[in-house]
Amino acid sequence: MSIAVGIDLGTTNSAVARLDEHGRPVIIPNDLGEPITPSVVCFKNGEVIVGQEAKELQAAGEPFIAAFFKREMGVRDFVFHAEGRDHTATDLSALVLEKLKRDAERSVGQSIADAVITVPAYFHNPEREATIAAGKLAGFNVLQAINEPTAAAIAYGYKRATEDQTLLVYDLGGGTFDVTLLRISGDEIRILTSEGDHELGGKNWDDRIVEFAATRFRDEFGSDPFEDAVSLSDLLVRAEEAKKRLSSSNSARISIVHDGNQGRYELDRATFERIGHDLMERTISLTEKAMDDQRFAKDKIDGVLLVGGSTRMPMVRDFITRTFGRPPMTGVNVDEAVALGAAIVAAERAAGPSASAPRFALGGRRTIDVTNHSLGMIALNENRSAFVNSIILPKNAQIPCTQTRPYQHRTRRRGGNRLEIFMTQGESSAPAEVTYLGMYVVDDIPHQERGLTVIDVEYSYDISGTVAVKGRVHSDGAPLRITVEPLPPDVPARFLKAPEETVEIQHVTAYLAFDLSGSMSGEPIAEAQKAARSFLRNTDLTHCSIGIMAVADRTKTTLKASQNAREIERAIADLPNVNIGYGNDADPFDEARSRLAGLDGPRFVIVLADGVWSYQDKAIKRARLCHEEGIEVIAIGFGGADEKFLRKIASSDEASFFTSMNGLVETFTNIAQVLTETAGGSALSQTGDPGKRSFLSFMRRK
Repeated sequence: MSIAVGIDLGTTNSAVARLDEHGRPVIIPNDLGEPITPSVVCFKNGEVIVGQEAKELQAAGEPFIAAFFKREMGVRDFVFHAEGRDHTATDLSALVLEKLKRDAERSVGQSIADAVITVPAYFHNPEREATIAAGKLAGFNVLQAINEPTAAAIAYGYKRATEDQTLLVYDLGGGTFDVTLLRISGDEIRILTSEGDHELGGKNWDDRIVEFAATRFRDEFGSDPFEDAVSLSDLLVRAEEAKKRLSSSNSARISIVHDGNQGRYELDRATFERIGHDLMERTISLTEKAMDDQRFAKDKIDGVLLVGGSTRMPMVRDFITRTFGRPPMTGVNVDEAVALGAAIVAAERAAGPSASAPRFALGGRRTIDVTNHSLGMIALNENRSAFVNSIILPKNAQIPCTQTRPYQHRTRRRGGNRLEIFMTQGESSAPAEVTYLGMYVVDDIPHQERGLTVIDVEYSYDISGTVAVKGRVHSDGAPLRITVEPLPPDVPARFLKAPEETVEIQHVTAYLAFDLSGSMSGEPIAEAQKAARSFLRNTDLTHCSIGIMAVADRTKTTLKASQNAREIERAIADLPNVNIGYGNDADPFDEARSRLAGLDGPRFVIVLADGVWSYQDKAIKRARLCHEEGIEVIAIGFGGADEKFLRKIASSDEASFFTSMNGLVETFTNIAQVLTETAGGSALSQTGDPGKRSFLSFMRRK
């Protein structure tokens, strides 16, 4: 009989756990009877040595020692060359996992096939895929990759009765740092957000100790221990030992033997904290960023869980106590919690719950995790002067999740139509500040009327936080083949320059202006928000910018036109909180003209009203100024709105809609779809030429 295990695949140490016969998560010891195994690999005389023996050989100066390779997961160009062979970070991780599997099977006397493997919350897609690939190479059926702080929270909350709490998980391991905010209640553990740095961990503090000791040796003897591999390897091990001693003592002694000389240097805790101060500040900054993201004040955090061996450094506990006014929580083993939580998930996943419904009910709670990075693609900005990162699937969306976006593509009759999508992860709109996942290529796009084909591209995060992309033709749902190709060598450099080619598809700018008078309170504004979100989902953000306005006693632009779905979603979510009075004195048209002035391409103001505006004549005159400047006004009314007034402010009768509150979503959806389907060419003509279909007549037939 096979059992399922949870594996903490760490930068410096790894651990494996399972549920015992009583349903309790327990660590499975390795062949030395130890709960953790060093993530170190040695290649020596054709033999592969993993774990504690490899770490000891590292201290002895063996040449082919691989360590800290977790930081290179998913890095295409990284290889470790040993004894005539190249090894990727995935290969090296697979060797560690094979060791864990072999030792665990020997310990429990059973075969092990299924595993949940943990990853830093802030890992991007390449690192996650590389981790899953390493598990498969090691012979595991990888049920899921799960974020390390999430696993630790599951271990903490497992069968633990607790009042509702908002917790912060501060996870500082040997090579990575994550900070995660979550809520834990009687029936669920809900992840709110994570921040992190997968190149910040205990090793960075080790390196500061190494530099401290090496500098003093150079000053004393005039030679550099970095020049000798044996001396450097020994110093790295001694630095780690000194760091651990400083967690319980006020000083530690470090010795260096090099070039016939031996140096002995005292490092006190105060000096250690001084030379590592900037590293600690980086964790503090990320912690504050996570709280700011969720608008949480420090006094709203009920407790802090420490995870990862590096949290034993007193400076970490001092920071937590000083910042939150109380010491960190107890009840979690910082070295074992991640593996224990993964074991709980593994047991349930192996029992057969659907991958699309991540309910970890063994502890009486389900766990709801989120995306840690926004998913986006490179697009042109509104005036085609620069490239931008257009966010499609925002950070902190519940996983698994899927978002389908329409995409306009100019096609040719002779075929061979190809669309290249440069997928990104990151929160910035700047192409230089995001991670590129690859070039996703859609081939053989069929040619359609007017040379413009609309395709629907489906982007998704699965339960492991990995990315998948699918495509189909919008008109008939026919599937399209999508392949992932390596990034061209000039990416991202090409996106940091001005675009060279003229793009035939016009850029649409649309402002959604919402009546926020008192009658919109409650259900009406909630339905308006649903309609706005549907408009967003059905809009091609690579060729369209969306802005948000609010209108009551005065007008306020809450979001300037943006191609960033996360920004747009936030502006929609904030609509009920916009304070501009409760009356109907204002209109959006002068503000819209100002925002849309000078922009190329079709421009729209889409107005939603549910009551009678106070100064209708003034609003009608201002709306007509928009018409004269080529700005289309689409008026949508429901409830107590004045239908005659709607027709007068709209660009034409066809551009005014009166619907029910329940019909708002459909109306906004249809408008977004027609914008996508017609914005590429003559369908937007307003010349009155009967041979050309106007946007509005096309929409009316929709």
